Amino acid sequence: MTEAFVWLFVVGGLALTLSLALAPIESLGWWAGWLAPGPEEDAAAAPAAAPATAPAPPPDCFVVFLSGIGAISGDALLPHETAFLDRLQAELPEARIVRDVFPYAPSGRELLTGQRVFTWFWLRVREWRLNGTRLLPDILNLRNLFQVLVSADDRYGPLYGFGIAGIVRERLAAAGYEPRRPVQVVLLGSSGGGQISVGAATYLADALGEPPAIVTIGGVMCSDRGIEAASWLVSLFGSGDRVYALGRIAFPGRWPVAGSSFWNEARRDGRLVEREIGAMSHSGPGGYLDAAPRQGGRPWLDVTVAAVAAAIRDGLARPRPERGA
Repeated sequence: MTEAFVWLFVVGGLALTLSLALAPIESLGWWAGWLAPGPEEDAAAAPAAAPATAPAPPPDCFVVFLSGIGAISGDALLPHETAFLDRLQAELPEARIVRDVFPYAPSGRELLTGQRVFTWFWLRVREWRLNGTRLLPDILNLRNLFQVLVSADDRYGPLYGFGIAGIVRERLAAAGYEPRRPVQVVLLGSSGGGQISVGAATYLADALGEPPAIVTIGGVMCSDRGIEAASWLVSLFGSGDRVYALGRIAFPGRWPVAGSSFWNEARRDGRLVEREIGAMSHSGPGGYLDAAPRQGGRPWLDVTVAAVAAAIRDGLARPRPERGA
C-alpha cells in the first residue's frame, strides 16, 4: 500500500507539473486544430433529435452552469453541485438549466475522454475522490486552476474564451435554445467558473445576437473584457470566503484605483453588482453549497439558492437590449 501511494504521488506530481507547463499549450493546440474533439465528443455535442410529441414551451431564460475547479467532466458534477442545481431548478421553474458544460478545456474535451494521455490518471482521481481521499482530488483542483489562469491571461484568454463560447452554444442548442427567439441566456459560474464565464461572454454576445448575463457564486475573476460584453453581472460572495477576497487583491483591474478598468466601469454604470449573501466560506463545510443544518438560520445551500434565483429574476426584469444592438 505504501509503495502504491508513493508511486501515485510521483505520477501525480508529474501530471501536475505537466499540467502547469502545458496549460497554455492546450489552448494553442486547440486553436491550431491539433486537439479537435473525438467522435465520442462530437456525438455528445450534437443537438438532441426533435421529439415526436409537441415541443415544450420555451423557458423565460436558459441558465448555463459553469462548475468550480473540482470538475472532471461535464456529465459528472460533484454531488453537492447536482443538489444545488436540482434545488435551483425547483426554485426557478421558468428557467431551463444547462449543466453538461466542462469549462476547464477550450476544446471541451473532458478529462475522462480517451484522447487524453492521462485519462487513466483522472479516472483514478475520480475513484479516489468518491472514496473520500483528498490528495489526488487536490491535484485535479490545481490542474483546473491553471486553466482559470490561462483564461485570465491577456495572451491566451481570448482563445480560451472563444472555445468555451462554442461549447456553450452547442449545449444550448442541444437544450432547445433557438437564437431567433429572444430568450435571455445567463451564465452561472461557481468559483473558477466565474472567470470562464466572463471570458466567454464577448464571443457569446456575437453568437447569440445579444449579450449574455452572468451570475457568479464566489467567482474568481479578473477585469476581463467580457464584463463589458455582458448585459449585467451579479457577483455573489460570502463574508467568510477568503478565496473571493484574494481575487480582489490578485487582479489589479479590480482595485479601486484602476478607475478605467472594465470591472470598475461596469460597477459605475450599474451593470456589475457585488452582493454579500452571508457568512459562508468558499467550499466544504460552511461553504455556499453546504446543506447541513445551521444553528440560528437556514442551511447555506438554501441561502445560496434563494440568492441566485433572486439575482436571475431581478436581472430578467431589466430592460432587454435591442436584438443585434
